[in-house]
Formats: sequence, C-alpha cells, structure tokens
Amino acid sequence: AWTAVPRLLRPQPVANVEIGLAVALVASLVNLVVARVLLRAGRQHGSITLEADGKHLMTDVWTSVGVVVGIGLVKATGWLTLDPLVALAVAANIVASGYALMRRSALGLLDTAIAPEQRAALAELLAGHASRGVEFHEGMTRQAGRRRFVALHVLVPGEWTVQQGHE
Repeated sequence: AWTAVPRLLRPQPVANVEIGLAVALVASLVNLVVARVLLRAGRQHGSITLEADGKHLMTDVWTSVGVVVGIGLVKATGWLTLDPLVALAVAANIVASGYALMRRSALGLLDTAIAPEQRAALAELLAGHASRGVEFHEGMTRQAGRRRFVALHVLVPGEWTVQQGHE
C-alpha cells in the first residue's frame, strides 16, 4: 500500500517483468501447497500457530497473484493505474487476514467460552440431572486449542450422602 499510493497518483510503466513473473508464479505454487498443508494440520490439531503460518503463506500467495494479475492487466490494457489498484486490494487482504488472526489469538489468551452449540449440549446434559434434585450454578467454560474446560458448582439434595454426591 505504501508504494501503491504514489504509483496510483503518478502512474509509471512496468518494465522487465518476464523473469520476475516466472519466479513469482513458481514461488506462489510452492507457498500454496505448503499453506494448504499447514492450514489442514492447524484445523486437525486445533493449533492457531500452524493456522497462522498457513494464512501467512496464503497472504504471500495472494500477493504474488496480485502482482501477476496487476502486471497482466497493465500489459493487456495499457492502463497503468490497474497495477497499484490491485496492490491496494492485496494490501487490504493482508490487513484483514492479520486482524482476524490477531483477534482469534487474543481471544484464545482471554479464555473465551466454548461455542454456543457446545454450551447448549452441556446445558441439555445438566438438565437431565435436575429431575434428581441436582442444581448447577456459576458455570464457566473456556477453550485452549482443542481442549474444552467446564467449571461449575454442583448442589446436591441435603439428604444425600457424600457417596451419593460423588456418584
């Protein structure tokens, strides 16, 4: 974005691009394959680190694709402003991707609650014990990677023995 704005205001011709485009395409293909492997592994293992690495490589892929598309459009149309416009679009994608990853990482550090559908399943499970006079309150949930944690206070009927409460 830093170099695209001046080029948008003062368009300049693109020169000596064939070798650069070839290198960008090969690098993009390699990055695409590695990014997909990292993203898949991140999802399988619940690892935001692997996912962040995969998304980082995907921004590199989109940057290279943007360069190729921008230069190709300039060559095809002669409109010099297309190159910096594509560069600004790529920059916006990088910022959006970075923001999403940082937000998710921050929420992970803040012990966000488990997903609403998981909370609903937990509530349904606990409701099954209400008919026996068991009550629950002060429930808290959090997640860290693939692990989910639930903490709550369990109130059993006063006439129960300690053994019944444990069961």
